[in-house]
Parts: sequence; structure tokens; C-alpha cells
Amino acid sequence: MLPAVGIALAGCMRSTRSASDAADDRFPPEPGAFIMRPDGTRAFRNHALRDQHGRTVRFQDDLIEGRVFAANFMYVHCKGICPNMTARLAEAHALLRPVMGRPVQFYSFSLAEDSPEDMLAYMRERGIADLAGWRFLSGTPEVIKDIRWAFGLYDRNEEIDSDLSQHTGMARFGNHRLDKWSACPILGPAASTARGVLSVLPPSERPALANIYLEEQTRPVRTIAGWKEPAGLHAVPRG
Repeated sequence: MLPAVGIALAGCMRSTRSASDAADDRFPPEPGAFIMRPDGTRAFRNHALRDQHGRTVRFQDDLIEGRVFAANFMYVHCKGICPNMTARLAEAHALLRPVMGRPVQFYSFSLAEDSPEDMLAYMRERGIADLAGWRFLSGTPEVIKDIRWAFGLYDRNEEIDSDLSQHTGMARFGNHRLDKWSACPILGPAASTARGVLSVLPPSERPALANIYLEEQTRPVRTIAGWKEPAGLHAVPRG
């Protein structure tokens, strides 16, 4: 489950308005607010964002509603962990290729209000512009903060939270339909990210994909030079 983000959730009142009409007055004023709906799913503020092709998309309607996804936060001109995060996600994408786009989506949210042109150039430079199901997305700093906090990726210290040099290196996984959530550090093995994505799918819907287990889980145990097993180590005591 996602962290509560330190806010009081709005009551689960049935509304006649659709998710596409998510007016701000339905939400508490704090960043990261969401509403639990009667069907057990979450409604987030339906922010307008732009993708790498300049198309306008809505956060709730187009990216969250009924979707299975992995999301991270980065920016094009980052000199820190962003290039490595993108490389790890590309490796995870390769492991998940059979399910990318259907049903799995990758979302990379810009922390620096990058332009569509800059985001697309960044993707082309790294050979990921044509990969299925991967969108780079940009919005105002206020919008991106609200999304990031909604995903539970924040620091209560405002100075740290707003410092781009200390931004999160976590990936958030979600299955909106099941209200199932998980997360892991992106800079770990790509197989960990791939497994994290699959973990939010019901067991009956998880594909049997090769190469998503860590190498060290399958290779033989390394022996210790000069070590001898003590006599009687495996003996079963009699009583």
C-alpha cells in the first residue's frame, strides 16, 4: 500500500462527477492528496501533463485509471543518478518486453519542467525513443510535486525535498485496478525492477519471463578455501 503521506483522506462519498472532472475542491489542500473511491481504487488530481511528443495527457484518466505501471522521477540535464536510472530502466524494459505496453507502462516524470523536445532528444540519445509503453512526462513543479507526494516519494524537510541534487532514486509500481503498490531502488539490478513490476499483477496474470532472477540466486555456492565440515554436523541427535 502507498504511504498515507501524512494527510487525512477524504471520505468515500459517491460522486456523480467522472474522474475526468476531478476538480480541486474534491481534495484536501496538501500535496499528494487522493480519494479512496467506493470500488476500492484511488482518484488522484487529474493534472494535465505533456509527453515527449508534445501531447497533453491527464494524470488520472490517461496514466493511472486501470493501469499497471512503473514510475520514476528524473530530469534531462541531471548530472547525478538520472542517466544510470534510465539505463537500468531500459534493461528492465528489455526483460519485460512481452508485457510492455500491454499491460505494463513506464512513466518517467521530469522534475525540471523539461520540454517535449528535450525529453524526446534525451530518449533518442539513449536508444529508448521507440520502446513500447514508455512515456516521459513534464508538468509544472507544483504538479510534479503533487504526483511525487501521491506516490509517497518525498521528504518532510522542505529544503531536502526541493533539492534536485537529492531527488529520489526509487521506482513506484502500481496496479490501480487492484490498489496494489510496491517500490524498489532503480539503481539495483534490473531484474529487481522487473520483479517489482510483476509483483503488482495477480499470480494468475504474471507471465513466466526468463532472466528476471538475480544471477547469484542460481549460481553454485562459492566454497571457502581450507574449510572442512565438522564431524557430525548433520547428525540427528537421538533421544
